[in-house]
Amino acid sequence: MHNKIIRLAMFITIIFLSLSVFANNQWTTSVSKDEMTEAETWYAFSPSVGPVKKMSFPYGDTKAWLGIGCDGEDEWVYVGFTVSPNLTGTTTRDGYDLIYTRIKWDDQIEDITLTQSWGSKFLHFTDDESVISKIAKSKSVLFELNWYGEGKVYFRFPLDGSAAAINKIRNAFTSQK
Repeated sequence: MHNKIIRLAMFITIIFLSLSVFANNQWTTSVSKDEMTEAETWYAFSPSVGPVKKMSFPYGDTKAWLGIGCDGEDEWVYVGFTVSPNLTGTTTRDGYDLIYTRIKWDDQIEDITLTQSWGSKFLHFTDDESVISKIAKSKSVLFELNWYGEGKVYFRFPLDGSAAAINKIRNAFTSQK
């Protein structure tokens, strides 16, 4: 969990440096380099999207993106938001919440579990390998969240170009060996 938090901090920096890439409708990639160790972490992310139905104040301008991180040893997948999601129906743990919700890959609906560190703008999937495989193989994904004061809120992420972006971040490490 601690390594994911460190990676998230690096990712936040990348997001601020690459906000302009979200303007198009393609998956993009980015790299972050640890200045001390020179270790690289690569990211692939979807275009930024708003909820299917606009939320009311203070969440009206909320955007989200689907992201995948890779450091050559581990891969992880998450949903990032411009504001910290205020979710209901979660299970509280020590420093984080468990979120039980649904996701729809093309026409296939399934139940999933995510985690959110308290106050974080990121939700992490608990089955990274399976989710990354589905991202690469699907055309779209519809993500459901039970948002405080809004009820069920849906985010639809395009997945066109995701397989190529995933391959690019993986190949960044195979070419170094």
